[in-house]
Amino acid sequence: MSGVRVFLGGEGRNELGSWAKEPVYQDDSEPGVVKSLLLKVQDDGWSVVGARTWKSIRKLKAHGPSPREEQNVRGLVLDAVEAKAQVVAFIRDGDGDPRRPEQIGHAIEGARSDFPKVAVVGGTAVPVLEGWLLTLLGETGTERLGKVAAQKRLAERSATNTAKMVDIVSAASLEGIPPDANSLRSWLAQAKAVLPPLVEASARAS
Repeated sequence: MSGVRVFLGGEGRNELGSWAKEPVYQDDSEPGVVKSLLLKVQDDGWSVVGARTWKSIRKLKAHGPSPREEQNVRGLVLDAVEAKAQVVAFIRDGDGDPRRPEQIGHAIEGARSDFPKVAVVGGTAVPVLEGWLLTLLGETGTERLGKVAAQKRLAERSATNTAKMVDIVSAASLEGIPPDANSLRSWLAQAKAVLPPLVEASARAS
C-alpha cells in the first residue's frame, strides 16, 4: 500500500462495503459509502488500511465519566493509530437522537486533542445515511425527515443495497448538494481540509 493510510468507521456494510467484515476477512473488493465519498474529494494517493463497524469498536473511557459516543470515537481512533493510519473517516447515523450530532462533535474534538497525529473526518448523518443519499440525488429538506421516512423514500428510488448506494455517490456532483444539507456539507468540508493536503504532502515526500 502506498500514499496516505486511511481507517474507516461506520454502522455496517452500506458505509463500509467489504471492509465491514471481521478484520481477518476485510478486503478492498467492494467500496461502501464512506470510501466512495472520500474518492469524490480525492481520487488517488490514499488507501484504506482497516475499518471497524460501530458495534465492534472497543469501548474506552476518556478523561473522567465518558458518554458512550465519546468512548466509541476514541476507540475507533485508537484502532486507526494501531493500524498506523494518518486519517480516520467515519459516519454515525443520527437515528432520531437530537443530541447525537453534538455528542459526536464533542467526541471528535476530544479525539483530535488526544491523538493529534491522526486527522479525523467524522460526523452524524442526519437523519440517517439514506438522507445523505437523497441529498446527493438533489432532494432538499432531507434533514427534516425521520429515519423511517428517509429509508422509505430512498427505497422508492430502488437504492436498496450497498452497490446502488455507491452508484449514487459516484454519480453525484458535490457542487450540486442542496444548501440545507448541513451534516453532509460539514463532513465533506472536513474531508476536503484533510485528505488532499495529506496526499500532496505524501507525494512530495516520496
